[in-house]
Amino acid sequence: MDNIAIISVSVQEWNETKDMIKSISERLNEITKPSIKELLTPNEVCEILKCGRSTFERLKGNGAFPVQRANGSNKVYVKRSDLEKAITSGEV
Repeated sequence: MDNIAIISVSVQEWNETKDMIKSISERLNEITKPSIKELLTPNEVCEILKCGRSTFERLKGNGAFPVQRANGSNKVYVKRSDLEKAITSGEV
C-alpha cells in the first residue's frame, strides 16, 4: 500500500513552482534539440539562460561551467553539454 501525503501550499507558491518548472523545461528543450552545435558563444549562452553578459561573466568566474578556447584564440566558448550539466545541477 502506498503512503499518501497531503501538502498545503499557497496558490502563489504553487504558481511560482509551476512557472519555474515550465522555465526549466523550456531551457532543457532548447539545449537538447538535435543537430545543434556543441560549442556556444557567450551571446548564445546568454540567450539560453536569458541573462546579460555580466551575469555570464560572473557565472564563468564562479566556475559554474568551464570555458574553452579554440586553437589558441582569444574567443571563449562553452560546451553545450557543460551548460546542460550546470542547469540540471542548479548551478545556473
